[in-house]
Amino acid sequence: MNQQLDLSRFAINQITTPSWSMPQAIDGYAREGVTGIAVWRHFMDDYGVAETARHLKDAGMWVASLCTSAWFNDAASAGGIAKGLEANRKILDQAARIGAPCVVMVVGAMPDGEKDLAGHRARVRDALGELAPYAREVGVKLGLEPLHPMYAGSRSVLNRMQDANDLCDWLGDAASIVADAYHCWWDPDFEDQLRRTGQQRLSTFHLCDWLAETRNLRDRGMVGEGVIDFARLRSVLDEIGYDGPFELELFSELDWWRRAPEETVRIGIQRCAPFVGPRVR
Repeated sequence: MNQQLDLSRFAINQITTPSWSMPQAIDGYAREGVTGIAVWRHFMDDYGVAETARHLKDAGMWVASLCTSAWFNDAASAGGIAKGLEANRKILDQAARIGAPCVVMVVGAMPDGEKDLAGHRARVRDALGELAPYAREVGVKLGLEPLHPMYAGSRSVLNRMQDANDLCDWLGDAASIVADAYHCWWDPDFEDQLRRTGQQRLSTFHLCDWLAETRNLRDRGMVGEGVIDFARLRSVLDEIGYDGPFELELFSELDWWRRAPEETVRIGIQRCAPFVGPRVR
């Protein structure tokens, strides 16, 4: 256990250790002194929502977020929108049951065969507007996560912090921001948009590095392996008074996913620790 490190704001996103089941992840993180977890739905569904909630409580774990929302890929029709809304209401219910403050909203790409990017972004905006009252009702934020533009054709048409902040302005207190260094580091406006986001609107911050020679869409680097200036980003977060969680979220099918999960967790703690300690006041 890493007792010498302050891990009070640190969570591990379950996708970092995909070979571990839900109970294995809870127990494995706790053994290393990590009491924060970002839950992924497929692990939770396999274990059961009630069992997940019980195990988290028994292990003294807190939840940073629930990943991820249902996509709105089928939202080209009224029926598709209704399907996405129904699925996301159930996910918000699950988040409330396990104590997750937000659901990470990965909104999906365009429906098959469509090329009207602006039109689909407008449909997603309207769908989020319909979902917002239910998010308020259950007390779980719609955590808008802008994804790198290379994902616009396959995973999400929400790609800039500016657009996520604009949506938050419109959605009000039903929404928040999930900022990811990997997805946003390239954006010249990222730091200013973090300042615009502010302390209250930022639900959680994802840590993983951008490899200069990225080989595929699941080839992220452990913190310190790539080109991102995490110390500078942490200084901006301190500037805005952010005192929320940091998550290590590492998609790495060619490297870290092939290692023993215990090794990934231990190295992840050491690499992230300089950037996740108490807020500088």
